[in-house]
Amino acid sequence: MSRLPLVIYPDNILITRSSDVTEIDQGTVDFVNAMVETMYVSHGIGLAAPQVAQNVRIMTVDVEPDNGGKSLLQLINPVIVDAYGKTTYEEGCLSFPGLTAEIKRKKQIHVQAYDLSGKLLDFEADGLLAICIQHELDHLNGITFVDRLNEVQKKLVVREYLRQRAEDEEDDTVEAIRSVHGK
Repeated sequence: MSRLPLVIYPDNILITRSSDVTEIDQGTVDFVNAMVETMYVSHGIGLAAPQVAQNVRIMTVDVEPDNGGKSLLQLINPVIVDAYGKTTYEEGCLSFPGLTAEIKRKKQIHVQAYDLSGKLLDFEADGLLAICIQHELDHLNGITFVDRLNEVQKKLVVREYLRQRAEDEEDDTVEAIRSVHGK
């Protein structure tokens, strides 16, 4: 397996609805395994295929990454059948490095999806698992977590995020120039 490069906001794939997976073949299995490795290496608890430049409805989720993969979910074409209650959580995202925001979500969800063998999964999720699945499903629908903020909050958060990214890139450029000149 190999680590896949992460897509960073504002890449357009992050705001594009993903296509259904129509066949689960060895290429799909290899891709999902690479997603899992990428999620773990990146210290994430969830990853959607658009975040690694594939516009298909696949997500990996493990809200207990220290338990040796026992809680790992690999979901193909996931849908939320029903949702209940309300909760908020300070979310982050691998496609928005360094950014967090308090997001409102449903507290409990009923999910249907397929696993890598094509078996239908039908389960309830709550707590962090429900939040993570909703976050990753948003990615599959072309929605980022900042889109869940009100317009004023979103503008402020995105402006600050892009300013910080520009500063970080400038710092990286200066560092690269210094390394070339031995300073």
